[in-house]
Amino acid sequence: MRILLVNPGSEVNPRFKTYAVFPNGILFLAAVLERAGHQVKVYDNVVDRRKPVDFADFNPELIGYSVLTGPDITQAIIQSKEFKTLYPKAKIVWGNVHPSCTPEQTMAEDFIDYIIVGAGEMPILELIDYLEKGSPKLAEIAGLFYRDDGRIRINERACELKNLDELPDPAWHLIDVPKYWQVSLNTSRGCPFRCTFCYNSAFHSGYRGDFSAERIISQVQHLQKTYGVKFIRFFEDNFTFNRKRLHRFCELVIKKKIKLKWDCEARADLSETDVDLMAKAGCVSVGIGVETGSKRLLEFMKKDINQDEMLRSFWNLVKHHILPRIYIMEAVPTETLEDFKATKDLLHTMGDTPYFYMRFVPYPGTPIYYYCIEQGLIKEPSSLADWPHFSFNMATKGNLSQVPTEVVTEAFAEYARTYGPRRVRFMWRYNKDFFLSLVKNPPQFFGAVKELIKNTLPVMFNKNSSSPDIKVEDIRTKKLAEAQAGDN
Repeated sequence: MRILLVNPGSEVNPRFKTYAVFPNGILFLAAVLERAGHQVKVYDNVVDRRKPVDFADFNPELIGYSVLTGPDITQAIIQSKEFKTLYPKAKIVWGNVHPSCTPEQTMAEDFIDYIIVGAGEMPILELIDYLEKGSPKLAEIAGLFYRDDGRIRINERACELKNLDELPDPAWHLIDVPKYWQVSLNTSRGCPFRCTFCYNSAFHSGYRGDFSAERIISQVQHLQKTYGVKFIRFFEDNFTFNRKRLHRFCELVIKKKIKLKWDCEARADLSETDVDLMAKAGCVSVGIGVETGSKRLLEFMKKDINQDEMLRSFWNLVKHHILPRIYIMEAVPTETLEDFKATKDLLHTMGDTPYFYMRFVPYPGTPIYYYCIEQGLIKEPSSLADWPHFSFNMATKGNLSQVPTEVVTEAFAEYARTYGPRRVRFMWRYNKDFFLSLVKNPPQFFGAVKELIKNTLPVMFNKNSSSPDIKVEDIRTKKLAEAQAGDN
């Protein structure tokens, strides 16, 4: 069968194209489909300037979409409808996070023929067998949503593949690797923890499997030999969870003298032994979801970690010249000024570390999403087409907390004004090698500088974008005065 796999991308913010990363999910699917003898093409709209009409010669029989919650949905809807018009016999299949979390609502759109919930490698092969041979029956395909006499039918969820070594390598040959800002690998699936805001809590069940350290090394060496790759981002929820695998990977990099710089995402529970080994194996940066400095909010989010562990991991990374990337979530439901102040205090304790501020967005299916609905903080989008607007508004100006909006706005403006200088200063102070590696790569370095200037200067000089004189203490005093006036 002729199959086109699509990453729809987003037209909301053109800068996303500058920071394009591998569409790992559809590259795995492509590899599995090719191994089964099918003809496959990949259309990544983030970097690919082709249009649906440009695939007329290929004439796809099945078009699979990987769709995340957010602006991606708009492009996925537009493109799916266009593909359906151009290739009316083709079946449209949606998968990935958003359709997996909202399958009934997504399936209500008549231009979508099937939805695959969860891991798609086995269900898509069985679906193609049905389309080509009539067997197995649709009702027998785990993880599939489909229509039967106009009614939406729901099958049991597909079993997860625990040993990812059974999968072929991603089909990197189907994309133009040099167009991507970063080469990324996805070597594990899922997360064993229970953060209430995370998509994993919506439709995944724990840590679902991983590639062995030996297989990761094989993929790294292939990418280096074929594409000259020198830096890899391990783009997954928690690269460091399986400590045995982490240590084995680092030991193999050291033993084989592989010249590689890499970074990853990790839980803030890294020991000095972990970090020391990671540094020796070429790790230059680690992303940590700190989220908040408030103990109460950490418990509300079910982070199952405390501030002492976070700080210990942070300073372990700094000690071994690994750049920490700290993720902070603001405007969280129930967050108070005291919680906000606790986060500011924690960041101060961490010195000039470059942190990433993110407004809280309630993702469908998560416990905190349902909390927001029950508390009347949000209204559930009534259709698939409403989700991009909902997500974009929440990510850019939403505030579901008790912190005054002007305080949240100023916090984000301060972040935009100071992120660049703090990042450069921190890298130069604690990780000169990483800083110099960027400088030695002129296209990446000057591209990053250009984007930094373009995206921060408007905020720095737009007085209407923030309230620079507002302080938390001023708001607290104002609220106290209002309360006292009310008592009088």
